[in-house]
Order: sequence, then C-alpha cells, then structure tokens
Amino acid sequence: MSSGDRFVERLERRRFLRLAGMAGVAGMAGCIGQEDVQQDSGGSGGGDSGGDSGGDSGGDSGGGDEETTESDEEEEMNSEPVDVGVVIPFSGDLSDFGGPMINALQMAQKDINAAGGPLGRELKLHDEDSGTDSTQGVNAANKLVDTNGVSGIIGAVSSGVTISIAKSVTIPNNVLHITSASSSPSISTLDDDDLVFRTRTNDRFVAKVMAKIIEDQGVDKASVIYINNDFGEALADTFESSFSGTTTTTVGYESGQSSYQQVLAKAFEDDPGFVAFAGYPESGTTMLSQWAEEGYGGNWVLHTSLLSEDVIENVGAEVMNGMYGVRTKPPSGGATESFVSDYQEAYPDAQVFDPYSWNSYDALVSYALAVHKAGTTDSGAVKQAMREVSNPPGDAVSYTEFGSGAEKIDAGTDIDYSGPSGNVNYDDNGDVASDMVIVQVEDGEFTNKDTIPADDLV
Repeated sequence: MSSGDRFVERLERRRFLRLAGMAGVAGMAGCIGQEDVQQDSGGSGGGDSGGDSGGDSGGDSGGGDEETTESDEEEEMNSEPVDVGVVIPFSGDLSDFGGPMINALQMAQKDINAAGGPLGRELKLHDEDSGTDSTQGVNAANKLVDTNGVSGIIGAVSSGVTISIAKSVTIPNNVLHITSASSSPSISTLDDDDLVFRTRTNDRFVAKVMAKIIEDQGVDKASVIYINNDFGEALADTFESSFSGTTTTTVGYESGQSSYQQVLAKAFEDDPGFVAFAGYPESGTTMLSQWAEEGYGGNWVLHTSLLSEDVIENVGAEVMNGMYGVRTKPPSGGATESFVSDYQEAYPDAQVFDPYSWNSYDALVSYALAVHKAGTTDSGAVKQAMREVSNPPGDAVSYTEFGSGAEKIDAGTDIDYSGPSGNVNYDDNGDVASDMVIVQVEDGEFTNKDTIPADDLV
C-alpha cells in the first residue's frame, strides 16, 4: 500500500466525523473507498501525483469491431483525468518551498478525488522543478502543456519565474494559471486576459507592514536589501514610498553568491536602525550569517519568504532572536487548525510552511470547484467560474468539503469557498486580500504579535 493510500485511510475516519453534518456527506461516503491515486513516475520534482495524459487514460473499452456509440464516447470522455501541472522549486534558492507546497497539493488532490473529483473525473498532478530559474521554469511549463496536456498550471514561487511562465506559456496557450506563492505587485497588472490568479497576498501589503514595524520602533532610518528580480524590486519601491522615515539606500543582490560583504557594507554605511530584507532562504541564510559574523549591528525585518524554520536553524536562534517578519494571517477557525493537524499527521518530518502550504491547498481546490462549475476544463469557461465558486454570495464551503461544494453546484446553489488560508475572494486582478501578522523571533521560533487588517492596507 502506498503512503498516499495510508494517508487517505488515516484522514477519512476523522473527516467523516467532521463532515457528518454536511448535506453532501452521503455523496462523500459513497466515495470513501476510492483511495487509489495513480502515480506518475515521470516527474522531476517532489514526486508526481498523476500520470501522463498523452496515453489512453481510460483503457480499451473492448468493443472490438463494434461501432462506438454516443454513450460510449461520453463515458470515455468522462473517464479522462483532469490534468493539472505544478511548477515549483525543488532546487535553487527557493527549494525550501517545494516540499511543503507539493505536500499540500497532494492533500488537496486526495480530498478532491475521495469526493469523486471535478465532473466525476480523477484529478491528476504533474509536477516539475522550476529550479528557481525563469528559463527552467518556462521549459517545465512548456513540457506540462505540450506533453502532459494540462488544463491548468499552479506555480511558481519566484515572481520572476511566474511572470515568465505567464508571458511565455500560460497566456499564449490560454491555460489557466494560479500561483500560491508569488507576491510581486507586477503580477496584478499583467495583460493576462484574466487567466492568472493567486491565493497569495500582493506584496504591497507586506512592504507597508515592514515599514510600519520600523516606524513603531521609533526608528527613522532604514535601508533595503532586495534580490534583483520582479519580486525584490517591487517590494523595495513600495517600502520606500511607504516608510515615513529616511530610506538610506536600497541594495540589490544576486543569489548564489558565496559572500555578500559588499551588499552588507553598502546597506549599513549610514548606520540604519533596521534593514528591510526581501530575499530567499538560501542566500538569506548566507547574508544573515555574515552580518552576525561582522557585527554590523541594527536589526532586520524579514519578508515572508525568509520565515522558514530552516533559516533559524541554519543561521542560529541566538543570531535571529529579536528579528521581525511579516506574513499573512490565516483565520483562527477550524479550517486552518484541521489542515495543520492533518498535515502534521501525514508528513510528520516536514514543516508546514505557512502561508505557502495552505495557499497551495486552496489554489487547487478553488480550481477544481471552478472546473466543476464550468462543466469543462476549457480555461475560457473555467476563468469565468473562478470567482463564482470562491467569492460571496453563496453557501459556505470549507476545508475537506469539495464533495459538498460539488453537490451544491450540481443543485444550482451558489457557493463561497474558503479554506486553510482564509477567504479566497478573487478581485478584478485575480488577487486576494489577507490580514497581515507581525512576527518576531523569540527563543528560536517565529511568534505572532500584532495583526494588521487588510482594510488598513488597501
């Protein structure tokens, strides 16, 4: 028995109890036995969760020389999987994200398929490694579209990679595209024909909260260190325009360097009290370690991308204690708590990298519900349904409730999906707005402090 099958067995006993009061529990119960998840051995990343769609996914119907009837054709069509591509980093500067994100996507996949799947079809994932590199990411996305025939893509993490995939692959090929991690404001203004959505909050919010943290400490001088890409440049610009004090300098850097002494020297040459840091875990670990070794002083406010337990472990709790950070705040309700509990049970040796894990879960479920609503995997129809299934008004549909949502859609009832990441209300740009939480490293852990409502940041 595969680990995926054991995962389903462990969760379904608990989830049946949670779902017992739902209108759709009978439909869910009828699907409880559908535990087999076909695995694709062709992926290059964290282990694919689906097979190639280029072959006969339904098998030979055995008709011999008999003419294919209309019902046979319909049955064969309905047996074809819904193929979804995933382009996320399992290598490179953002490789910390790949594992937690594919874990969450596989959780969503199992929940969806256990409830019968969108349109009664199995949902398959085909994952590829973006390598935190635009060229590799575009090549991976092209493979997923041209070879695997995916109807939608989830990815990437780096905003630069996501934008490159959108411009070169998904938009030209009319493929719906959801990112659960990229946060650059530039994504909001893409000429995308409404094909690009994201479950991750725009970095305008993050930059404004980073500025607020420094101001609240009574510090009037700060510098910015940012990675040289769309994500870093946009955040640096928004921070500088939001900070009421003096931004002494903004310093861009390239990832993969063995030394960042020149970057650090420039950032600290005017003795700023804080540095706002928009970077990635691998290069961030090196930079923070060298800052401590050289004794530059001051303090740091870290972008969400750096709030990894691995960063604390690799840099050292004694170095990072007192540093601040910003991340999206999930709701305090049962959806997030249940997701975290289920994740920890299924993957006891892997961290829940919030918000990227729960954002990934919600990205796939909202897509699957939109496919079911549209009655097709055609992106032109699915993009019209994305807001219909995730935005109010409508009956609430939450974590592990794909089956209930599908039944409500079939009954002609409007639904409003929200999940572990909170409300998934896509605006005109395909963005979501989330409350933000200020965190601080205390005793080697990221501890939640103040919450800043999204309405205060719009």
